Amino acid sequence: MAGFAAWCVSAPPLFAQQKPSTRAASLEELFRQAQAAGFAKDHAGAERLYRRILTADPSLLPARVNLGLALYWQRKNHEAVTELERALRESPKEFSALLFSGLAYLDLGEYDRAQKQLLAAARVKDTDAILFWALGSLAMIHADSNSAVPLLERSLALDPNNVRTVWLLGQAYARLAYQKDERPLVPVDYAELVQNAVQFVEQQQPNSALVHVLRGDVLAARDLTSEALAEYQLAQKADPHWPDIHLMMGYLLGLLGRWDEAVAELREQLRDFPDAPRALVELGSVYSRSGNYAAAVRPLERALARDASNYEGHYRLGQALANLGQNQAALPHLDRAAALNPAKSDPCYLLHRVYRALNNPEMASRALAEFNRRKAASNP
Repeated sequence: MAGFAAWCVSAPPLFAQQKPSTRAASLEELFRQAQAAGFAKDHAGAERLYRRILTADPSLLPARVNLGLALYWQRKNHEAVTELERALRESPKEFSALLFSGLAYLDLGEYDRAQKQLLAAARVKDTDAILFWALGSLAMIHADSNSAVPLLERSLALDPNNVRTVWLLGQAYARLAYQKDERPLVPVDYAELVQNAVQFVEQQQPNSALVHVLRGDVLAARDLTSEALAEYQLAQKADPHWPDIHLMMGYLLGLLGRWDEAVAELREQLRDFPDAPRALVELGSVYSRSGNYAAAVRPLERALARDASNYEGHYRLGQALANLGQNQAALPHLDRAAALNPAKSDPCYLLHRVYRALNNPEMASRALAEFNRRKAASNP
């Protein structure tokens, strides 16, 4: 992950338990060379050396873990996961294997697996900045800024100068400051915290893509959609390879009702990241909002196969199926959406409609009552 220094597992005296031999000394020297390559960020060189070590002795767990890390830092996430999962079969509580397999799954868009690994890592060790950044990122992916803030603040306390963490915190603060759907659980002046975050990033990386992205995030949270889109376009000019730039622009174009442009941007995102759940959900959402419910179903199903806790994915899929007359199939998705976000009233109204279509007046009445309760709670 960009913003955190690459590192590798410091091995205990791996070869101390072996009888002194030329072979052991040779492997130990290879391990030192591989570690040195990793610390020098020569991850391809480290990979080659760790593979040589494991060819000679496949049982050396630290070499297996460090091979996974070397692959991760080269963005070979599928290969990294394979090696790290092999290490975890031998040592289920190996922190670095849990953490970096979680990070690799996060990059792959396998959010359910990422969360499982990262929570397991947190049970082993709760003092790692990357771990809390990753958990905060997952919370932000699921639009849960209240949960993200303490995780990201913990990450920043452990690594105070990480601009990527400040960026995500600024995004979370902005949602809590300006978005009606995300009511802060802790009474803080989030607008001031937003300004502090923006100033910090501007000082650390002036005129960078990151600055424009954060400004765009803040403007988007304030529902200044056209202005936010302009900032994201500036970010793309500064860094055409910014990982989620097409996703962010596609989202805003969808809000503006520019459906064809939105779809084009999201398909561009999916060309680079074919299974990215957020892009798939947004594509399905754009299709749903434009009334093309049949086209919405497949991308939403693909997204939920990797991210079963995605509120928007379940809501939009339930909406699409209901509008296609597939009411029984819509029910579990609307129920799941209603459970995932108890503050949202929309799934309850759709449940009311679906139960009426299924000739179940009792459940339709309950759903309508819950809709009215949630609606009233959101407008005290």
